Amino acid sequence: MRPEPAPAVRRPLVVGYYGMDNVGDNAFCVVVDRALRAYWGSAAPVFAAPPLVDLPGDRTGMDPRWYVRGGMTGRAGTLLNKAALLRRSSMVVFGGGSVFREMGPLSEKKLFSLFSRVSGHPMAALGVSVGPFRSPVAERRLLDVLRRIDFIGVRDLASAEILRSAGHPGLVVPAGDLAGLLPEALGEPVPPRAPRPTRRARLGVTLLGVDYEAGDEESRRREDALIEGVRALVLKEPVDVTVFVFNTHPIHGDERVSRRLVAAVDGLCDVRVVSARDGVRACWDEMKRCDLGLHMRLHGAVFAYLAGVPFTLVPYQKKCDDFLDEIAQPASLRLGRVPREPAEVTRTLAAMLTDDAVPGLSRVDFADRARLNFTRAPWALGAEPSPR
Repeated sequence: MRPEPAPAVRRPLVVGYYGMDNVGDNAFCVVVDRALRAYWGSAAPVFAAPPLVDLPGDRTGMDPRWYVRGGMTGRAGTLLNKAALLRRSSMVVFGGGSVFREMGPLSEKKLFSLFSRVSGHPMAALGVSVGPFRSPVAERRLLDVLRRIDFIGVRDLASAEILRSAGHPGLVVPAGDLAGLLPEALGEPVPPRAPRPTRRARLGVTLLGVDYEAGDEESRRREDALIEGVRALVLKEPVDVTVFVFNTHPIHGDERVSRRLVAAVDGLCDVRVVSARDGVRACWDEMKRCDLGLHMRLHGAVFAYLAGVPFTLVPYQKKCDDFLDEIAQPASLRLGRVPREPAEVTRTLAAMLTDDAVPGLSRVDFADRARLNFTRAPWALGAEPSPR
């Protein structure tokens, strides 16, 4: 007999960096929607996000016009919209990603913390990273909010150590990235590893449109090396290209650099483009058709890993190195933060056509770690009673 769900999980409001036209964040929504129902028995989770291709309309609660307007009007509209969603929610869940790095004086996290304190409803954070903090002020503000969160599942050990050192009073569980449960959320088994191509191979690529932590010169050199390296590969080997535009946001997105790549290989091979507008499942299905990958977007690499596709990830942020270390990515499949020259990119990709090196961590184990975000929580079906 299925246990009775805890009252707190009846209608959780799931919050995060949603509405930014990003496949990785949208994948969190797909996973959390399925997992809250399966592992906590939630009846009606609602996401603080505009409508998403991969979710039914009643699962999202944000008016998309606030994301278009921007500025103070858009900001105020977003906060008011989320406040209205809070009034009908039974708890707040931070659903995945690097959501605890920065916090300004008017952050919505203050609203969520106040809601929890006044209503007595719990808060949880699932598959998140904590830090590196942007400033000492942001660290202080974020730790104040984090102390209010009853359960935190972190996706890296560094985050667990930050919380331990800060004396976090709640339950902290070293778990994994929520995207590890993507195949399960889409109703699929973990796919078999991509066989070595015998005819034309297909290279999947995600590039990064904006790197706010790198200078213009570094970003330009990296972008040039990656694009020229892919072009040289296509000229040298029988390889076609699928360009994944994982972020289509007009300001923060990847469309400009993706168009550069398409132009560089157009006419030299078959080129496909799939983007965040097509949805999470469409990007996942295309990733499974690839034979090798070159990624700057972390979740481009995560999708490739889950699909059993050999890949290299350019580690533009610490979270990328953390992921590569977690899965024990072989040294032969690693690139530096800024590749020295296009030839380095070409050599690394060409070697994947014959190299049998694979990450040391099995994808089943990666999924098991992601599942801990839900099964170790106090509201999991069959768990001990919730602390609130």
